[in-house]
Amino acid sequence: MNDKNLHNFYQAIVDLSHDGIAVIDKKGYLIFYNQAAADFLGIPIGEALGKLVTEVNPDAGLARILVEQNVQHEQIRKLGNRTAVINRAPIYLDGELIGAVSSLRDITELQQYEQEIRKKLSKNGLQAKWSFEKIVARSNKMKKILEVARKYAAVSSTVLLLGESGTGKEIIAQGIHLASERKDRAFVALNCAALPENLLESELFGYDDGAFTGAKKGGKPGLFELAHGGTIFLDEIGELPLSLQARLLRVLQERELMRIGGHKIIPVDVRVIAATNKNLLHQIQKGKFRDDLYFRLAILVLKLPPLRERIEDIPFLVETFLRSWNKSYKLTDSDIQRLQKYPWPGNIRELRNLIERALVLTTSDESLELFSSDVWMNTEEYKQTYTSEFLNPDETEEDQIKRILKEENGSVGHAASRLGIHRSTLWRKLKNMNLKNQLDNTSP
Repeated sequence: MNDKNLHNFYQAIVDLSHDGIAVIDKKGYLIFYNQAAADFLGIPIGEALGKLVTEVNPDAGLARILVEQNVQHEQIRKLGNRTAVINRAPIYLDGELIGAVSSLRDITELQQYEQEIRKKLSKNGLQAKWSFEKIVARSNKMKKILEVARKYAAVSSTVLLLGESGTGKEIIAQGIHLASERKDRAFVALNCAALPENLLESELFGYDDGAFTGAKKGGKPGLFELAHGGTIFLDEIGELPLSLQARLLRVLQERELMRIGGHKIIPVDVRVIAATNKNLLHQIQKGKFRDDLYFRLAILVLKLPPLRERIEDIPFLVETFLRSWNKSYKLTDSDIQRLQKYPWPGNIRELRNLIERALVLTTSDESLELFSSDVWMNTEEYKQTYTSEFLNPDETEEDQIKRILKEENGSVGHAASRLGIHRSTLWRKLKNMNLKNQLDNTSP
């Protein structure tokens, strides 16, 4: 068989492959190039064969193989709206480098199929429901927040939401998701302070079959996998353990992950929205937060105002809460003024809790009893304590926790509520400060 016939023989074999195949000689000229590769790259065979691969495709990684002479496995490449897995390797004959080969598999349809499966898996509780139109924003501050948030929704960059506990950070995150091109995909939310480190890792990144004792047979996808194509919201990101911060950084940088106990790299296309009520720069100084992760998260930053700085929204928030419970009480001007004078250390969450409590305890069909001692859970002295806590910036966090625990007779639940933080967050702080002797007998 002469050289021409041999070439045609090999070309016929290459053309039969469903995978895209490209072969270059040691000078970088394309000598084999099949229809599957032409379809993916959008470059006809006749325009590619015999040309330098860098002339046909300036971004081609195949030319680097001639220089680096290494094997590249399962490289992910996107071209327009299509995605391929690419393998590349040098070719040797009698120990001499004679060229390089690249195979690519178009996984666009596979990813779409996988996304449909993930969407079915994510129907239970993994969908956003708060659009910007549903968010109360009558105050100028909140109008500005939504104006900026809409701009953030137009891109896929990582967002960092700042603000006190209860200011509605997750609702804003949902609004950004629903106003983005990812709106039809999953929205997954996780509180980083709500789980111990080992469970948090498996929830985020998943695990393979047999990864640890008690692991589910067949393994389990993590939330990043379930959120593929959509958005993941990581609340209380400042509580994420350092070991997991490194794993999160890799996902943000490489857009890929590996399950616990796994050996396969899984590509993920996820927008990350993180939130915290902490000063992360202070956390960095204390060695509790990675500075490289901070700068990966703080690409787009939005700081939500506390409720006391948007008091114009209070009557409309109350109206929204009542409507969600199918109630139609009307507040008097006096009621509104009294609500607007209170500093709301627990912000919107505290206001919502108070309205719900009032609905349960109100006996009149005509007016809502907002200001009884039962509704406020305590006396005016308690409200004054709240106010003094809020206006005392010179008190250290440890001193504040000690004082409030003492005032609440060691009740972690009541202390956490007054501090405006999650119960598990307070437990972690107490452990770090060796304050267990001040706790009640409740479990975390």
